[in-house]
Amino acid sequence: MMRWCGWWWILLVLVMPVRGADGPAADAVPTGEAKAPPCFVIPSAEELGGSEEISNYRQQFEPTLYQPEWSGWPVLDLIMLAVLLLLGGVMVWRHVHFRWFWLPAALTLLYFGVVRGGCICPVGSVGNMSIGLAHPERIGVFTALMVLLPLVVALFMGRVFCVAGCPLGAVQHLLGGRRSIRLPSRLEGVLRWFPVLTLLAAAWLAVRGTCMLVCLLDPYKTAFFFGYGWVNRMINWFQGGLVEPGWFWVGSLTAWGILAVSLLAGIWVYRPFCRFVCPYGVLLGLFSMVAFKRRQIEQSQCVQCGLCENRCPVNAIKRDPRTKEFAISSFHCIQCNRCSSLCRKKGVF
Repeated sequence: MMRWCGWWWILLVLVMPVRGADGPAADAVPTGEAKAPPCFVIPSAEELGGSEEISNYRQQFEPTLYQPEWSGWPVLDLIMLAVLLLLGGVMVWRHVHFRWFWLPAALTLLYFGVVRGGCICPVGSVGNMSIGLAHPERIGVFTALMVLLPLVVALFMGRVFCVAGCPLGAVQHLLGGRRSIRLPSRLEGVLRWFPVLTLLAAAWLAVRGTCMLVCLLDPYKTAFFFGYGWVNRMINWFQGGLVEPGWFWVGSLTAWGILAVSLLAGIWVYRPFCRFVCPYGVLLGLFSMVAFKRRQIEQSQCVQCGLCENRCPVNAIKRDPRTKEFAISSFHCIQCNRCSSLCRKKGVF
């Protein structure tokens, strides 16, 4: 690039008109008048040896560094969230086998995680909503709808958003599986209080204007930003826009190290962020406790095999030591359909 610029200026000097010796010098100014500051003048078509069309284009050209963001993204985000919640709700209502829940998770990760960078999410909007409660003029309509829509769905069918619509949950769902281990009951009982503390701290810090705590705690944002950056590079390239040369990289080694640790933890502990950090899960759990359709166990069909309790990935099913009956916690249940799929007597609905 520097070599080309050097030749360009040499060519520009050579083609500039040279006045004869009998004419006034280029730098000459009348006596007593100040010399005008030098300025760059776009060469004409004759000076460049080009056509008049090229000259007109150069005169009217306005460089653009970045492609403007499409104004329809908020509407499309809301539509995609509604579609994913509808898909997850139908799968929960019809008791689709839990192995098929990779589909809404993959669609969520592809759109909200990669295409939109993971930032268009109700989990991160907890801080925005807290600011909106104190200063309603600072929150947009679409931001409020993105926060409220999963809560409205939770009033009908519980925490469907956890399995369809949340990019953070999608990453953890696709990672967690057969290797997931169960934490000791006492340890998990203590860790389950952390989301409540996170919710209170996130709301307080957002209202005071200190920071967006949820965004700082998100360990997967590095991967989301990396995918978002590459997607936008490809879009700009296809549109003929400017694309920075070389390899595109996002985040520091520390950020990637935190991501790696979180991904490894997600393999051995199912949904660690959702269960022990996510503040939005507290709100979803509270709404799910009064949901119209809560997941229940039909005691008349239960044979006390304990399979549902042992296979619940979030430990939402407990056995009452007095009645010896199993019960599902609507607050912690994420509607993954694992218990209803594994029950041999079809006693979970």
